Amino acid sequence: MGMCNNEMQIVFGVIISLFNLIRFIIPILLIVLCTIDIFKIIVTKKEDEIKKLRKDVMMKIVYAVVIYLLPFLIPMFFRLANRIVPFGYTDEWKECWDYVEESKKNN
Repeated sequence: MGMCNNEMQIVFGVIISLFNLIRFIIPILLIVLCTIDIFKIIVTKKEDEIKKLRKDVMMKIVYAVVIYLLPFLIPMFFRLANRIVPFGYTDEWKECWDYVEESKKNN
């Protein structure tokens, strides 16, 4: 692994830790906000406000799912883009990423 030197492993380790933190904290925060919005829906009597709050809840759910799936979607996007417009994308960084991720799981 030519690209996967010590410095790159440290950088990937920090990025993986941030992704994991974001992947769990933001969906939890969005679920809490959805709960508050659902409580507002129950309390409010205005029909137009209820529609707006329903839309907000649905969008927060979509955001939570997308944020949770982001680490899986980014590599898929790069592979798909390379097939459509070949720009010399290699999986060398992904191999290093997987190596660091696996070593973090084992520790």
